[in-house]
Amino acid sequence: MCRKSISSYILFVGLFSAFLPGPGVKAADMAITSVFPTNNAVEVCADTKLWRTFGTAPIVATDSNMHLQICRVSDSNVIYQLNLNTLPSDAYGHISTNWPYKINLNGRTVNYEPFAVNGNTVEIYPSTRLAYNTAYYVKMTAGFCTDANGNTSPEINDNTTWRFTTKVSPPAADHDYTVALDGSGDFCTLQGATDAVVNSDPCRTIVKVKKGAYREIVNIPSGKTNMTWLGEDRDTTIMAAYNFEGFNSGNDYRMLIRTSANGFRMYNMTFHNLRPKASGNNQAEITKHSSNQGMAVNCKYMSYQDTLCISAGQMYMRDCYIEGDTDYIWGGGAAYFDKCEMHSLSAQSYITQPRTAGPPANGLFLVDCNLTVKPGVIGIYLGRTTNNSYPYCQSVFLNCTMSSPPVFPVGWYLASGTDVNNLRWWEYKSVDQSGNLIDVSNRLNPGSIQLDDANGLYWRDANNVFGTWNPQNLGELPTASWQPQPTDGATGVDPCGVSLTWAAGAEAASHIVYFGTANPPELVGEQTEKSFATGAMSPDTTYYWRVDENDLAGQMPGAVWSFTTSYICSTPIVSDLDNDCEVDFFDYARLADAWAGNLPEVDLNNDGHLDFLDIAQFATDWLSCNREPASMCWQ
Repeated sequence: MCRKSISSYILFVGLFSAFLPGPGVKAADMAITSVFPTNNAVEVCADTKLWRTFGTAPIVATDSNMHLQICRVSDSNVIYQLNLNTLPSDAYGHISTNWPYKINLNGRTVNYEPFAVNGNTVEIYPSTRLAYNTAYYVKMTAGFCTDANGNTSPEINDNTTWRFTTKVSPPAADHDYTVALDGSGDFCTLQGATDAVVNSDPCRTIVKVKKGAYREIVNIPSGKTNMTWLGEDRDTTIMAAYNFEGFNSGNDYRMLIRTSANGFRMYNMTFHNLRPKASGNNQAEITKHSSNQGMAVNCKYMSYQDTLCISAGQMYMRDCYIEGDTDYIWGGGAAYFDKCEMHSLSAQSYITQPRTAGPPANGLFLVDCNLTVKPGVIGIYLGRTTNNSYPYCQSVFLNCTMSSPPVFPVGWYLASGTDVNNLRWWEYKSVDQSGNLIDVSNRLNPGSIQLDDANGLYWRDANNVFGTWNPQNLGELPTASWQPQPTDGATGVDPCGVSLTWAAGAEAASHIVYFGTANPPELVGEQTEKSFATGAMSPDTTYYWRVDENDLAGQMPGAVWSFTTSYICSTPIVSDLDNDCEVDFFDYARLADAWAGNLPEVDLNNDGHLDFLDIAQFATDWLSCNREPASMCWQ
C-alpha cells in the first residue's frame, strides 16, 4: 500500500472536525438549514415560491414592522413586499374582515394566504410574477420568525446572501408544459401554466404536474380551452389551499378552482380545501365548473360543504373520490359520476343538492358509485331540495352501493313548500356492500321513483345524459407516459436490479413495456401496472427502455429512455458508504452527517457506535483510494 504524508491525514481530520459543533454554543439566531431558490440559483421560474427552512419550527411574527422583500439586482427596486400583520380570524381560521393580502388571478382579485408553515419551513407565495432573465435578491427583517425557545430568524439585508436569476425566457407557446414546485419545470404554479395556454386553441394542451403540495387558488377563464392537468400521482400531487364563504364571499370566489373553459380535464390529482368544518358560512368548494365537456379521472376532492359545484355545462367524473357533509355535490349543470366514491363525513348530511332547470336539461347522475361514510356516521340523505326554487331538480342513483343505515330509509329530504309533482329523484337497483338489493319500500313517496329496467339501462348511457357528447367513448389516443425512474441518462444504477417506474399518460388503459441493451429496446409485454422489475443486469452496461400507452383508440408510442449500471466491486471497501466502489467526498459527507447525529447511522468497525476508530478506518480507506492508480481501490 502506498502511504501519504501525515499532513494529509491531519488535513482530513481537520476538515472533518469542521462538522462538529462547538461545546456550549447557543445562538440567539435560528439556524437556517436551506433556502429555495438556493443562493445564486439560475433558471428560476418567474412564478417561483420562496422557502426558508430552519433547524426548529418557525412561528411567523404578527408585527407590522416585519417584512420580506424581493428586490431587483440591477437597480435595487423592491418588486414585491410582504408586510406581516395580526391576521383577522375566528375560532376556525382566517376571515375576510380587513384581510390584508390579495392576489389577481387572470383579472379576478381574491383574498389569499401568502405564506404557510410546513414543519420547519416557511413557504412564501408572492402575489407578483417576476420578470424573465432578471436577477433578484431577497431581504428579510430580523425576527420575521421566532421559535418556541425565543430564538429569532436573522436579518438578511444585502444583495448576496439570498440571490437568484429567473429563466432566460418564458417557455415557447406549446401544447406540453410541466409544473414543478422544485423549479425543474416550465412553471412553479398551476396558474402560471394556465396563463400560458393559448386562448381558444382547438388543440389540447397537456399540463404535467409533478408531485408536491401546490398551495394556490386558480382561475381558468373561458379562453383557456382544451387544457388537461395531468398529475404524476393522485396521492402525492396535491392542490391544497384555504378558501370559503367567510373569506371570499359568493360562489364565484370561494372555491379553489373556478373554470369556465370548455374541455378542461383533470387526471391523477388530489384537491383539498383546507377550511375546517365550522358553525357557519361553511360553503367551501373545491371547484366551480361552468363549461362544457369537462372531465376528471382518478382524482380526489376533499372539503365539507359544497365540495363540488357543477354550476352549468357538462362534467364527467370517473374513478374519483369525493367527500363532504352538506350538499357536497350541487348545482344546475349536468354531471355523470362513473364508479366514484362519495364519502359522507357527518350525520344528517346530504350528498346532492341539484338545481336543475326544467327538461330537457339533465342533472346529477351517479352510476355504479359507492356511497360510504365516516366511521360512526348514521343517517344521511341522497339529496335534498331548497323549498320550491328548483321544482324540476334531478338526482339519479343507478346501481349504486349503499347501506341502510347509514342512508335513511326515506332516502331524500324534502324541504317545506316543495312541489313533488315534477321532481326527478330517481333510483335503480341500489345494493348493499354485499351486493344484495336493499329495501326501498320506505323511500319518499310521492317525490321519488324507482326506475324500471328499460329506463335504468337508458340512463346508464352518458350520451343520453349529455346529448351530443359521450365521454365514455371519446376515441382519443392516450398521452405519452412521463417521469421515468431511473431518470433518463442516469448512471450508477444497481446492476442487481431496479424497478422501472413512470407516470401514466392521460386515458392510458394499459402500458406496453420495451427493455434491453439494444436501441430500440425489445418488447417485454403489456401490463396495467406502472412499474417493471428488471431483474439482475450486467454491470457497467447501458440499458434502454420505452413505455407505450394503450387504450381502445390505439397505441401512443413513448420516448426511449436509458440508464447505465454501475460496475461491481470485487473486493468491498468498508468506507464505501454509497456503494460506488470508491471512497470519495460523497462518502465523506455521509460520514460527517452521521457524526452530526443525522440518519442513516454509520458504524465502520461494527462495535455498535460511531467514534474516532471509525474515523481512523475512513482515513485509511481514503488514503488507499485517493492515490495513483485510483483503480487499486476497487480491483
